[in-house]
Amino acid sequence: MTTSSAPHDRPLPRTGGPGGEDDRAAPPPARGLPEPPGLGTARLLTTLSALLLSVVGFAATGIAVPDIGASLGATAAEQSLVVSVYASGFAIPMVLGGRLGDLYGRRRLFLLGMAGFTLFSLVATLAPGITVLIAARALTGVSAAAMVPQVLATITASTQGPERARAVALFGATAGGATAIGQVLGGVLLSVPLLGAPWRTVFAMSTLMGVLAFGAALRWLPDTRAPGHRSLDLIGTALLGLALLALMIPVSQGGALGRPVWCWALLGSTPVLFAAFWRRQSRLHRSDRVPLVPPPLFRLGSYRIGLVMALMLQSAFGGFTFLYAVSTQTGLGWSPLHAALVLLPFSLCFLTVSIWSGRLAPRFGFRRLLAVGGLTQAALLGVTAVAVWVQGAGLNPWAFAALLVGVGVGQALMFGPLVGAMIADVPPASAGAASGVLQTTQQAAMGLGVAVAGGLLGTALAGSTAPAGQAYTSALAIGMLVQAAFAIAFALCALALPRR
Repeated sequence: MTTSSAPHDRPLPRTGGPGGEDDRAAPPPARGLPEPPGLGTARLLTTLSALLLSVVGFAATGIAVPDIGASLGATAAEQSLVVSVYASGFAIPMVLGGRLGDLYGRRRLFLLGMAGFTLFSLVATLAPGITVLIAARALTGVSAAAMVPQVLATITASTQGPERARAVALFGATAGGATAIGQVLGGVLLSVPLLGAPWRTVFAMSTLMGVLAFGAALRWLPDTRAPGHRSLDLIGTALLGLALLALMIPVSQGGALGRPVWCWALLGSTPVLFAAFWRRQSRLHRSDRVPLVPPPLFRLGSYRIGLVMALMLQSAFGGFTFLYAVSTQTGLGWSPLHAALVLLPFSLCFLTVSIWSGRLAPRFGFRRLLAVGGLTQAALLGVTAVAVWVQGAGLNPWAFAALLVGVGVGQALMFGPLVGAMIADVPPASAGAASGVLQTTQQAAMGLGVAVAGGLLGTALAGSTAPAGQAYTSALAIGMLVQAAFAIAFALCALALPRR
């Protein structure tokens, strides 16, 4: 077993300075400071496996939901719970998972989370009924919340300069590309019912991948942690959890439940709970105690603006993936495999350009790449939306796939460089908390995007007299235009990032 024995968490050197000309990659550390141990290819891929499994499993499950409903006799609300309880279980304890990794060792939390993810994926594979499946999916999400924050935290604590740029590019490629990969894998596995029902094969895949990733982590995953007092802000943890529950339950389940009054009451309480949480974090920081989320993180312009950009990017992408799946399968009658294969060129392009962006970041800077990515995606989304609107129910799948390749280029230039820009000034001692906040924001934004897209689709269908296929493609085209507007706002925010 190979691990790094000593923590290498220290503040990162700033690059450039106020008024500097660009946000180039970080220079070597100042003399006298120990260099991070580095990751290497095997360690980096092992670290990224947690992110890959969590996203691929989520995306593949979304494709499998109709088959789950038919096999287990689940209602529409129960089918939606299979997806939403995983997302909630994933997002709500994410910050706590990051903080626990900072304090007790990121390798330990990674292994515990991976073990839980694998075990509960096996329970889901063998679930005799919908209730057991829903419980297993919730616990799988909690397990993911333990392992996933350790990915970016380990990268931050173990790399710098060009190696960090490469690692962050692969992180972005994994985070975005795994969604499309999961949909493709889900479509393929649903056509291979090895375990009696096609959906069981999907969860069996997660189990097998979890076993392999756990074995790799035992061999290659390094151990880093943040020095300091081993204490947790339990009151702050409870306040943050309540705030996220008050936001995510109405967002994920409100539509299926008919949006009762209590859903609106929960939404109304969300800002109050977040404000109470933030006041407590500030008070703990002023008294030199250990908050769950260090307030100085939000004094970093790159991190603060980057969270807003992540909110826009993930909500728009979540809305697109939902509208695409529903419009193509329900509206146009495509099979899950057909819909997944149309996304395959987008996925491959996204992965390739994301990896390539790791080489571009040190040369051109994060601000330029992010602005170019946002404007590129906005332009190509506009062209694609017009094509979808004009073709309507007669949408040519291969022409659509070709247009999505261009969209993937812009998306790739947004995902990876954004993460790099956000962590550029984050001290490794706060890496777990920073990673947890970022990924909680991403998960909540995805849920919000799906909820808004669902409302858009319902409005389009209710007010349309056109054939069903035309109504669905019209909603998809409108959703893509909204996503293009978000991409323009994203590019403008990129220009507001610090020039480092």
